[in-house]
Amino acid sequence: MISYLILFISVFLVATLSIASYSDIKTREVPDFISYMLICGGLLLSLILAVDNNSIANLEFMPLSIGVLFGFSYLMYRTGQWAGGDVKLMLGLSVIFTSFSMSSSFSFINLFINILIFGGVYGLLGTIVFGLIKFKHMRKFLHLYDVGLVAGGAVLIFVFIDFLPLPVNYLAAFAAFMLISMRYIYVVAENLMFVNVRVDKLTEGDWLVADAVDSSGKTIVDRKNTGLETSDIKKLKESSIKQVLVKIGLPFVPGLLIGTIVTLVFWNPILQLITSNLIL
Repeated sequence: MISYLILFISVFLVATLSIASYSDIKTREVPDFISYMLICGGLLLSLILAVDNNSIANLEFMPLSIGVLFGFSYLMYRTGQWAGGDVKLMLGLSVIFTSFSMSSSFSFINLFINILIFGGVYGLLGTIVFGLIKFKHMRKFLHLYDVGLVAGGAVLIFVFIDFLPLPVNYLAAFAAFMLISMRYIYVVAENLMFVNVRVDKLTEGDWLVADAVDSSGKTIVDRKNTGLETSDIKKLKESSIKQVLVKIGLPFVPGLLIGTIVTLVFWNPILQLITSNLIL
């Protein structure tokens, strides 16, 4: 039976990440107060849960959870894949998902796996949809071998599903789909996912496509993997530059939300699929 406290924590998580997802989709940034609410609220709820259980068992693996979840997200931030808001939200998740047991709804191992898999699927499908919306612009970057790649990949996926045993067939088909999609994702990311933005509309964390150079050829702000800082935006506003080309990534907070919901409800469905078929 699920306790009211566990239910409250779950609702808190989903509600906070839903608000953050809405903000990320609409404005492409997550206000700091949402991230801090998740971090502080999550830490407080974890402490309350320990008191309610009269045990610190749910806190023992918190340092490891922070190391895995926050460490991975910070690496993604430093390599220019994630924004700072994603990292702060992951820190908030790491102080709530502190269980080492994979049969727990608050397992940080399950959460990590689900974010990678289901968040990755969200990112892939989102990129595909983005490319389809702008297909008129994208098709000039495609070549004849891209058609062959898609056709050959489709045949390979059907072969895997029909001739390989469960659950290897679905896992192999999914892996093939992901590999085939890499070319599509590359074309979309390199040619479509950027936009000209006025300097006065820039926000912290925006990614420049190239160094910002004024009319005299002087570099005002260097391109950084971690995005623009407040000081960079100030320099641009004080320069003669009116607009810059900014990279627009797919908002990934919804991917965190999907991974969190899957973990809370299903624990680790991929592992369950594998183990159930191995038993059979």
